[in-house]
Amino acid sequence: MKFTVFPAVDILDGKCVRLLKGDYDFISTYYEDPLEPAMLWQETGSEWLHIIDLDGAKTGEPVNIDLIKKIINKTDLKIQIGGGIRSVDTAQIYLEAGVDRVIIGSKALEDPEFAKEMIEVFGKDRVVVSVDGKDNKALTDGWLEDSGKMLTEITEELVTVGVEHFIFTDTDKDGTLLGPNLEMALILAKLTPKGLILAGGIGSNQHVLDIAAQAENGLIGAVIGRALYTEEVDLKVLLEELPKS
Repeated sequence: MKFTVFPAVDILDGKCVRLLKGDYDFISTYYEDPLEPAMLWQETGSEWLHIIDLDGAKTGEPVNIDLIKKIINKTDLKIQIGGGIRSVDTAQIYLEAGVDRVIIGSKALEDPEFAKEMIEVFGKDRVVVSVDGKDNKALTDGWLEDSGKMLTEITEELVTVGVEHFIFTDTDKDGTLLGPNLEMALILAKLTPKGLILAGGIGSNQHVLDIAAQAENGLIGAVIGRALYTEEVDLKVLLEELPKS
């Protein structure tokens, strides 16, 4: 199974930023124009881009749609996007603009029927559910609220309604560079039909290689954020080191 690296571009106030553990009080700004890192990751060899509209996450609206259209038009990258996608209409705006997949999170965790509706409208391959949390507790609403469900429980529920594509972020690891939660990711991957993309905590090329070594056990991709911008991860070298199939 092919392993995919997803460089992350988080957009806030029109800029490329990174948060620490999802906290808006701990923001690092890396590029004034998010197109710049998008083009850099394409030139380095990436096929995909993982975009989070942090303004959209706050408002529930596609705040940075014009910026995202610019990235779509100026690059050949496949794009998955999340951040405040809480309706079919918002998802449709992104997909009609040329995004390949939309990421839904809190609303799907709170109401799996929403995920089912999205899949019925757009198809299984265009919808990804982000299952986020810590200590097997699924968190929602910007990682501030305990959903009352275990990560394993909600993943099984979502599979039952037809979800095939998942991202897991350990919220305690996000932005720390201290290493991903492989143990929890492997547990969740076993519950999914097509495997799991892992995010949170990646701080070195070796961390990604360790994830890729578990591709046969369902870890099919990694989202890399802060480590790219602080150069703890050398994307060019990493892509050369990863298995080609």
